[in-house]
Amino acid sequence: DDALSRPWSSRELVARVRSVLRRAGRAVAPARLEAGRVTVDLDAHSAAYEGRELPLTRYELALLTVLVRNAGRALSRESLMELAKGSADAAFDRSIDVHVCRLRLKLGDDPRRPRILMTIRGTGYLLVAA
Repeated sequence: DDALSRPWSSRELVARVRSVLRRAGRAVAPARLEAGRVTVDLDAHSAAYEGRELPLTRYELALLTVLVRNAGRALSRESLMELAKGSADAAFDRSIDVHVCRLRLKLGDDPRRPRILMTIRGTGYLLVAA
């Protein structure tokens, strides 16, 4: 559909790729995700639980976004790291446990008896959609 002559600038390349994607009529991803009482606003880079804004780090927000998109489905530690960060290679597999623990605290979920963010033994984690 389009061509660039050498040398080209990366800005021009990105602009042309965006233009082609826009013309292709690519489906727009929803700007707001909801699962039960958890809401993630992708445009504002924020999340809320029961309407209360959550003070999340960038990685916690990415992790919560993955969990909300897959609400009701158990995800392994490796898949959570890969979907949230783009690669599971750079992190320790138990580091995800620390992030999930912090997310539980910020959601107000009891770590001993979680109701929102469940641990599925031998599998990983699951966000309850109810």
